[in-house]
Amino acid sequence: MRPATSRHTALRLGGRLAIGPALATLLALGACTGGRNAAPSRQFDIDAFLRAPDTTLAEVLTNADFLAATAASARDCATMLQSERSGVLEELPGAARGDAWLLRPTGQPGRVWLVTQRRGGERGCHGPLPADAVGALVSRASG
Repeated sequence: MRPATSRHTALRLGGRLAIGPALATLLALGACTGGRNAAPSRQFDIDAFLRAPDTTLAEVLTNADFLAATAASARDCATMLQSERSGVLEELPGAARGDAWLLRPTGQPGRVWLVTQRRGGERGCHGPLPADAVGALVSRASG
């Protein structure tokens, strides 16, 4: 049996998923770990990348280093997306064919998650991210 890690935490109560606590755990751990998936010799500065004046939403959606550094596990992502209580899912402007959304978690106004759709229809969750920085990128993409 594999021990639970911060990337693969899912709480179970009586055989049912406890979505709220699991999402809160993800948000807290994500806020503390920043570039947790980046190689130690090459940390990815998520905040600086998102706040750079020349960063575009399209670049955020396609930057492999950013996506790797902010990726939640497939299991945690599925848990978030399957719960009505997780938050509000909004379509991003200019996202081609609807393959990117923004998840605004309930009770976490300062944080958002980027939800992407990969080839084959699998969705990926990236975050938590600072809502103000992502909001600025969305505003620039809207024109």
